Amino acid sequence: MIRGPVILVVEDDQVLGGAITQRLKLEGFEPIWAQDLRSALAAMRRRSPAFVLCDIRLPDGSGEEFYRRAQSFLGLTPIVFATAYGEVEQAVRLVKAGADDYLTKPYDVDDLVGRIRARLRSSAESPQAEVTEVPSGAMAVLGKQLERAAGSRLPVLMTGETGVGKEVAARRLHEASPWSAEPFVAVNCGAIPKDLLESQFFGHRRGAFTGAVEAHVGHFEEVGAGTLFLDEIGELDLRLQAALLRVLQDGRFRPVGATRDGEFRGRIVAATNADLNRMRRDGRFRDDLFFRLSVLTFAIPPLRERVNEILPLARRFLDESKQQGAEAKQFAEEARLALVNHDWPGNVRELRNRIARAGVMVDGPLIGPADLFPEQRLADLPKTDLSRARAAADAAVIEKALVQTGGNVGEAAKLLGVSRTTLWKRRSSAVADR
Repeated sequence: MIRGPVILVVEDDQVLGGAITQRLKLEGFEPIWAQDLRSALAAMRRRSPAFVLCDIRLPDGSGEEFYRRAQSFLGLTPIVFATAYGEVEQAVRLVKAGADDYLTKPYDVDDLVGRIRARLRSSAESPQAEVTEVPSGAMAVLGKQLERAAGSRLPVLMTGETGVGKEVAARRLHEASPWSAEPFVAVNCGAIPKDLLESQFFGHRRGAFTGAVEAHVGHFEEVGAGTLFLDEIGELDLRLQAALLRVLQDGRFRPVGATRDGEFRGRIVAATNADLNRMRRDGRFRDDLFFRLSVLTFAIPPLRERVNEILPLARRFLDESKQQGAEAKQFAEEARLALVNHDWPGNVRELRNRIARAGVMVDGPLIGPADLFPEQRLADLPKTDLSRARAAADAAVIEKALVQTGGNVGEAAKLLGVSRTTLWKRRSSAVADR
């Protein structure tokens, strides 16, 4: 099943959020709809969206708080904020701090779709390279352990926080194995809808169920003799956990609608940032599957415990950005100190994202601390004059409504939900404040 780019929509309005996500689906995107700050941050940790649309006002926080806390995962991902006229001051501050743009409600969904497509086309022209090497220190020790384990077909479990490089380690294991020429298939277990899990893993035969107009090769068959990397294994449905256990025990699987079993010839490498022991105690993860998967376990330490690796990685990521056409940049001394002193909650992924964004957005040859940590600018920026900001927003919304209604003041007032008198007053006030 081919999926379009993931678009994260952070909007608590049921009607507006539902309408936007439905339109994005029709346009071929894969929208994820979060209705509060907490679920938006959780979505950012689980998936890497290609575009983020975030409302300024949320039930449990603000767009500004989301922007601060999402910096670990944003990187070059475009983020646009949606604001009512009374909150445009905050939107302006966010753009000055590094956000891409803001829209004033009510906005044109056609325009939103156009912006998304334009930004995705631009992003596709400068793809990010994957890190396949590891520096000295703790990761060098891990690299040697992976090389020793590479010749075995035993299952492997990778543990560690989000962004530490579990998939990078799995690829290193695969590349060091005798089966490196075979496929490496990466699957995010938390990203597959439950009603598609069976078909995605086992495949199906033509006519196996309504809508199965042609056969589909599942991951167990697709991987051949290579490596099947199951990321976020803790998100796997209990029913599929039992099926995966059978594959590990017997090396057999049966596609949906088939009468014979297929043979699984590959190796399974699972990864998680969850506490599987706690999930076992809570009955959310099978004991027998855990013991099967954890025959070989590799715990990848967080970046904050690998301080000596931060600057070498940072220089490597900066060199990668130059190879992709970015202008030559260097880290200022203050930036190097800031890199070492940061806690890195998003680990290596955060480090790469921050450097990629700084390399593009910095004005000049030196990257400073504020280029790497743009959220700091939110505290440093002078406050925008609120009345002037509101007047500018009023003017933009009113003029847009007048254009949509062909200059009909009464229809424009209805569209905005105000009286003709209020519309004239706000328009006059906006003109006077310019």
